[in-house]
Amino acid sequence: MKKTLRITGKILVWILGIIAGLVIISALNHNISKSMEKNKYKIGQTVHVDGKNMHAYVTASPIADFMPLAERLSEDYKVVILESFGYGFSDTTKKERSNETIVNEIRSALKELEITGPYILMPHSISGVYSMYYEKNYPDEVEAIIGIDESVPNQTKTDKNDNMSPNLTMLNTLGILRNLSYLSPSADDGMNKENYYSAEQVKLKKMATIWNSLNISVINEMNTVNANTKELYDVKYPNDLPVLAFLSKDTEDTDQDWLSLHEELISNDKIQKVETLSGGHYLHWTNADKIAEMTKEFISTHLN
Repeated sequence: MKKTLRITGKILVWILGIIAGLVIISALNHNISKSMEKNKYKIGQTVHVDGKNMHAYVTASPIADFMPLAERLSEDYKVVILESFGYGFSDTTKKERSNETIVNEIRSALKELEITGPYILMPHSISGVYSMYYEKNYPDEVEAIIGIDESVPNQTKTDKNDNMSPNLTMLNTLGILRNLSYLSPSADDGMNKENYYSAEQVKLKKMATIWNSLNISVINEMNTVNANTKELYDVKYPNDLPVLAFLSKDTEDTDQDWLSLHEELISNDKIQKVETLSGGHYLHWTNADKIAEMTKEFISTHLN
């Protein structure tokens, strides 16, 4: 019996050793590959914000996710795309992801790029909350907001955001997410449904997802959503601010309050509009032509 236990114990030690070795190899492969990929595919430029590197691109040829839309808009406007900390090629940060912090990082990056306002903000998703904070606190720097299925403050009044465990960062650090991506290399998230993106752009987007999913900055940002939205509960757009909100039909179908949550922000329906477009939350993946056309028309109508 003792001999059997000793043999079993040795087998378990060997198994645990093999698992530990594989985890170390996975982590090394992920972090080395991430560094090499970022160096190989990086476009745009780095700006220094709060002691860290933030990635920025000024059109004409912006980073992958918003490439088609930004290219269309850059025919008439200067388009600036900032990748917040924890996204794309930018560094991660453990600094609090509050409205104030994120907006000040945006302002610092624009200052370093020597691009002066006032700006037309074009937020997608949770960036809608940051845009409202930006306009509320620095109104002279914002001349319009054009949102893409953007989040709004009051949505968490009844639908709180669930907190994520910081321990989930281990799935990123150890390369587990990269390994999982190898198991489904052809998975289609609908990004190229309308053939707006080149194969290289789709590849870059997938790599960026592997680099950044569940990093500490993203998790901290998600865990701050409730506080960030609460800070702006019941705030409306100023009645002299032009606003155009593009909402996803798919989001409206799954959230019966989505349209009304956006309509209640309006204080002047002559210059503030809500438009519903067919498609999912990432409307810019499938509606770049329509969004660009309607954006240009809105700007020419409501801004000097």
